[in-house]
This record gives sequence, C-alpha cells and structure tokens, in this order.
Amino acid sequence: MMRLPYYIIAIIFSALAPMSVLRAQEVTSLAAVEDEESAVKFVEYTWNFGDVKEDGGSVSHKFVFTNTSSRPVVILDVSASCGCTSPSFSRKPVMPGAKGEIDVAFDPINRPGHFSKGVVVKLADNERVTLNVEGNVIPRERSVEELYPFEIGSGLRLDLNFHAFSYLGRGESAETTIVIYNTSSSDATLELRPRSQSGMLAVEAPKRVAAQSLAKIVLRYFIPEQSNRYGMLDDAFDVYVNGKKSKTLISTHAIAVDKFDPVVDDMSAPSCELSKNFIKFGETKQGAKVTDATVELINDSEAELVIRAVEWKSKAMGCSLKAGDRLKAGEKRKVEISFDSAKSDGYGVWVERLSIITNSPLRPMITLRVTAIVVE
Repeated sequence: MMRLPYYIIAIIFSALAPMSVLRAQEVTSLAAVEDEESAVKFVEYTWNFGDVKEDGGSVSHKFVFTNTSSRPVVILDVSASCGCTSPSFSRKPVMPGAKGEIDVAFDPINRPGHFSKGVVVKLADNERVTLNVEGNVIPRERSVEELYPFEIGSGLRLDLNFHAFSYLGRGESAETTIVIYNTSSSDATLELRPRSQSGMLAVEAPKRVAAQSLAKIVLRYFIPEQSNRYGMLDDAFDVYVNGKKSKTLISTHAIAVDKFDPVVDDMSAPSCELSKNFIKFGETKQGAKVTDATVELINDSEAELVIRAVEWKSKAMGCSLKAGDRLKAGEKRKVEISFDSAKSDGYGVWVERLSIITNSPLRPMITLRVTAIVVE
C-alpha cells in the first residue's frame, strides 16, 4: 500500500477535525515519525573503541541491523570518510524481520590521538544511514629515524628541513624551530651557508652540537612596517657538518602581503579574480613566440585594487601586468601572457606559474598556471 507523505496526512486530518483538537506538537510528531522511518534499524549507530594502541593492529566492530520493513533490503554500498576505515558487507538480500551486519575496521597506525570516522550505508530507494566509529589512539614509541628523519652527516639528524609560513603582513613576524639531534658519541660542528636569501629572514643556529644531545635552529621572518617588499620570500641554506657539505638542504618560504584588518567588509574590500586559472599554449615550435590575451583580471568590488607584485621564474614567459597597476571598482582588464620558446630549456613540456599579489584581504594572492610543449 502506498504511504502518504506526512504533510498530506496533516492537511487531511486538519480538514476533518477542529483546529483546537490538532495542536502544533501533534503535527510536529507526525513529521518526526515520517523522518525517522527506515527500512533498517541498527542496534547502535556509533561505536566507541575506547583506547587503542597505535601498534596494536586494526580494530573492528560489527554493526548489526534488523530489516524492519515489509520487503527485502539490499545494501548497495558502504563508503568510509577515510582510508583508515574499511567496511565490509554482503549484498545478499535481508528478508523482513531478519538481521544483517556491517563490519567496520579501523587501522590506527600513524593516527595518534582522538578519532571519529563516519561510514555511509547506501540502501535501495536512495536511503542512506550514517554510522560512526570513534576512540583514542595511544601513540606508539617512535624511533630516532622517525622523530628525526633527515640525516645531515656525522650522526646529526633534523626533525624537518622545510617550513612554509604562508602570508605575512607589514610589521608581522613568524618563526619556526628545527630540532637537531646528535646521535653520535662525538661533538659536531654545524654551519649554514645561504644559497638564496630574501633579506627578511633571521637565523639562529648553534656552531657546535654536543654528542647525544639536542640543539635548535630558529628561523624567523619579519616584514618591517615601511617595507616595499611584496611577494615570495624564499630562503635556502646549504648545511655543513664538520666542514663537509650535506646532501640535505634547509629551506623556508613565506608570502609578503599587506597587513589586513581581521574584520573585513566583503563589499568595501577590493577583490581579485581571474577569468580562468590556466593557459595551455599546446605545441609550440622551437624559436616561436606566442601570446594569449584571453585572461581577464576582475575587480568585482566597490574599492580600488592595487597590484603589489607579479612574479614568475622562467625567462621564457612574459606578462603585461606589473606591480603598481590599479583596477578601479568593477573594472575588468585583459592580461597578455606570452611564451618565447627560444628562451625555454630545450624541447618537451614547459610549465610555469604566475603569481599575482594584491591589496585584496579576501585573496591576497592568485595564481595562473601556464603550459606549453616545445617541438621542432
């Protein structure tokens, strides 16, 4: 027999009975009953594993359900929100009144701390039921190699060798610490020699690291209030241990932008968008120069947009936009991107990224990906 939606039942009922009899909560209860109706009913919808050892292997739980409908039920699919969670189930029809089960396993390796993972069960008629497994993973003891994965020579190891700071405004600073562990039984000398410098990074590093002890390298960016420097800040250092150059490089990265008010009015703040995010020149003969002017820079706001920096690395690319350019409120501007294959590195695939830094607090930097294939 076809079931009527609850709102139709409510209309019929209200027509047959006085409004004094049909109270608001009765209509609400009808809706709740309809929403809660499902072809299956699980014993529990959430299972807490409690404390789980990270190195103790996978844990699993069987979610048992009953087919509460009058027709056979088939599980079409069960999907997990994370690769660490793996469900298993049968697509064999479950008859009315019979029970079925879904086995959900969780692998705790490399996932210390609290976890909560969802599993979506898809039945016929587009019905979905959400299950959840949760718990707490007790971290296993890490080896020296895991804690300090970067070996730089003579027994010295680092916990990291790169850090990205993202945006830094005028007058702002940010720092990170690299931990050094000397695993050897002898002291070691340490020297960092700049390979590339932004001029905005200060470095504090020990000249000697004692045997079987820890030391720190502090990397600190600072953008002066009156600085006219915008865009990418890239710094890299060659590492010398006991006078010998290591294969491991220490590098860091930040993006210098304006200092923005934390409370931003979307309408009064300048905006910056590109009409598309990539340009494909396709096959280009060696020595040829091509230009694309199909990209528009859009200021869809009531404020003026100021271009702070336009950056790319390859000498083969050119751009008509430059630092200091301004777009009025609501203005759209064509941006010409050129590629000179004679200045590229030989044949084959060529890829470059154009970065545009502006005074837009909503999106201080936007990027355009440009590709070509250089052929004879």
